[in-house]
Amino acid sequence: MKKTLSLLPALFIIPFLVMSQDYEPPKDYVLKEKEDYTKYEKDMIAAAKWLQATPFNEQKDKRKDVSAFVVAWISGSPTVNVEVTSILLDFEKKNSGMLVLFMASCAQYVLENNFSKDMRAKHKAGFTAMINAYNAGHAQNKDKKLEKLAKASEEGKLDEWIDENFKVEK
Repeated sequence: MKKTLSLLPALFIIPFLVMSQDYEPPKDYVLKEKEDYTKYEKDMIAAAKWLQATPFNEQKDKRKDVSAFVVAWISGSPTVNVEVTSILLDFEKKNSGMLVLFMASCAQYVLENNFSKDMRAKHKAGFTAMINAYNAGHAQNKDKKLEKLAKASEEGKLDEWIDENFKVEK
């Protein structure tokens, strides 16, 4: 019974991983008016899923295109804001790609949750994506800070970690 339960999450994750590998970022996108951003919301979600599923050292050209789209979309979005602090830059220094992964995952959370204003839940989604990527071996370098973050999550203390380490100016 225990083995069956432990395999259950894999049954849900595997199709998601296979499906997300097919994602292609939009070409020649235009992001000027509010409607432009609305038009690309599904692409934003798909981009986040692709970034979550793809190791950092694979498909580097595609990763650049996906990351450029994510940054452009989030930077100008009138409905989705993603806060960036110095701790995220520390993670990015160790493993290039963590910052965009965090941003994309936060945006995905907001879009999939009816434009939620719950900052804690949004940030948890971003940090959880980083932890999952790191634990899956997607990052290339060891990161003690990220390991502490993963341990806090494992122990059910992610909220406390966020309170102590992710100070957002209001």
